[in-house]
Amino acid sequence: MQNVGMNKLVSGSLSLSGRVTSGIGQGADFTRLSWVRDKLLEQCGIDPFPGTLNLSIETAGDQGTWRELCARGGLPLAAPNADHCDAMLYPVRIAKAVAGAVVVPGVREYPPDRAEIVAAVDLRRHLTLIDGDIIGLSLHVRHSVKAIIFDVDGTLLNSLDGYRLAASRATQAYGYSVSLEHVRRALDSNQPFWDFIIPPGAERDADLIDVLRAATMSHWPDALEEVVGVIPGCVDALDSLRRAGIRLAIFTGSGGESFPPLREAGILDRFEVIVTGNDVDAGKPDPQGIRLCLDKLDLAPQDVAYVGDSCIDVTASHAAGVLTISVLTGAGDSASLSAAGTHHVLTSVARLPELFLNA
Repeated sequence: MQNVGMNKLVSGSLSLSGRVTSGIGQGADFTRLSWVRDKLLEQCGIDPFPGTLNLSIETAGDQGTWRELCARGGLPLAAPNADHCDAMLYPVRIAKAVAGAVVVPGVREYPPDRAEIVAAVDLRRHLTLIDGDIIGLSLHVRHSVKAIIFDVDGTLLNSLDGYRLAASRATQAYGYSVSLEHVRRALDSNQPFWDFIIPPGAERDADLIDVLRAATMSHWPDALEEVVGVIPGCVDALDSLRRAGIRLAIFTGSGGESFPPLREAGILDRFEVIVTGNDVDAGKPDPQGIRLCLDKLDLAPQDVAYVGDSCIDVTASHAAGVLTISVLTGAGDSASLSAAGTHHVLTSVARLPELFLNA
């Protein structure tokens, strides 16, 4: 019998454990409801895998913690009509490995010793769980950080639209098709972009790729001006964080080619440290850029969070030892980011103040 994720949790969180048990088979239908999926995405950044993981809360200590958690109140999951019941959501970290949420239906007869967990991945498969295993949950009451470091493309800016447009124009003469999915896969994995664009069996010589890369960069300024802008709510979120005394920094793997929209929006002057790919020898997922930011900020990893949109951002954050926040405005989706081990998934940077400023 496994005992998963039971080592000491961070301060400022409630922790409890439960035993994996089979449910009655209605979780999949529940998570497939469109209003449930929409609310889970909005509130927790979770595009739910069909079904729930059921836990039995067995010990007196865990039951007491569970009652304390429920008494604090969670995030509302409001039903659209009387045919469904309301519920409360409690974002948790499962086995110190996966971001998820406990769903507590608003029905009087709901068992007080049961927890149903939703996540963007199949938890039984991802964590290799069977009935009878004990897993740990932690509910973060509030994160306390001194600084937040931000990725740029896909995080502060909707740059993926620009990448697609520039690459489409560069490859048009060759008959290649460029989709947003191509862009997402390349940026999420750090795999060469052209591996997805050039069809299998087509010639892939280095000279051709150099030509396509140069052509894409030549189209980038126009694409940037035409379609790339600041993520909605970004400015207000940054200002709220700064008013709370949280310092802001940037680490982008690019050379800063996407900075013009940030300058036009007056955002760049909000960041006291800016590190680009030109300042490091190794790009993400290597943590060198984040560590350089830490040095310039003169802060320890435990005092800092990194916000990014891709799985390589998650890997770099873990390697640097900082809190990992992922947003759904760029390369990664809810499932891939959760599987990569991000601590939190948010719909966008606009939701950051809720994570750091609300008790």
